[in-house]
Amino acid sequence: MVQASAWYARLASGEASQSEITNWKDWAAADPQNLQAWQTLEKVTQQFSQVPREIGLATLQLPPSADRRRIIKHLALFLSASSVGLYAYKEQPWREMLADYSTAVGQRREIQLADGGRLYLNTDSAVNIHFSATARTVELIRGEVFIETGHETLPVYRPFQVKSRHGTATALGTRFSVRDLSSLSKVSVFEGAVEVQPKNHDKRSIVLQAGESMEFSAASLSAKSKVKATEMSWVNGILVVYAMRLDEFVNEASRYKTGVLRCDPAVGGLLISGSFPLQDMEAILQTLEATLPVRIDRFTRYWVNIKPA
Repeated sequence: MVQASAWYARLASGEASQSEITNWKDWAAADPQNLQAWQTLEKVTQQFSQVPREIGLATLQLPPSADRRRIIKHLALFLSASSVGLYAYKEQPWREMLADYSTAVGQRREIQLADGGRLYLNTDSAVNIHFSATARTVELIRGEVFIETGHETLPVYRPFQVKSRHGTATALGTRFSVRDLSSLSKVSVFEGAVEVQPKNHDKRSIVLQAGESMEFSAASLSAKSKVKATEMSWVNGILVVYAMRLDEFVNEASRYKTGVLRCDPAVGGLLISGSFPLQDMEAILQTLEATLPVRIDRFTRYWVNIKPA
């Protein structure tokens, strides 16, 4: 049932690719228990009047996006009340599916906040935004955000916080970014100051000033480091690097490309500098080939290797 629930969430989102639909059909046909779990889930979803009966193995007709979000939330509430569905609801795919705002690989997004501030979502990112009478909170589910905080509009000051899986970054009137690195989170401050507090140490925190950054886990804080001005260039759709190793550059650029982008270790130590448009990955690859002793091997547009020329 857990797998069936995950498949339903993906298909009902309306964002499933044709290959994912094919994989779902293969999964359903691979085991009679899989098919039974899917059919059971279909019966459950049809208890909600908003869920069209067309969402099934036969046709996969999807509702409009606004209705789709409402349907998935109803389904999530139902599953969270059942013993078999609770685990599935708490898993990361559900949280990402229900996120207030998200971006796909290669996409960036600007969001105007209710207090006049601005939030920028980097590639493959997702957030929830909660503004209440006592706090302004951004929950970073995955990826990276850049924040330009606005002036408080209520008489009682509400702290502005970005919460990641590892802890909290509280803005002290600032421009800053928070990035989820899976095992760690990274905070970089470009203006003002930010207080960083690990999730499992409620009495331990440190304040970062403009020009400082730090990585932290749920249990510890690393040493401060200096922020590179180029770290926020992605907000303007540009990747700016100076004397960066090619393998590090490829790792960073691959965040903006669907599929696999690999660098042969034989050329990984080559250094690269320049400004690269994030919306034109082909232009980036052509530049590498024109300026470095490398060649680009393309098996498909989704599988690219960078090798010695």
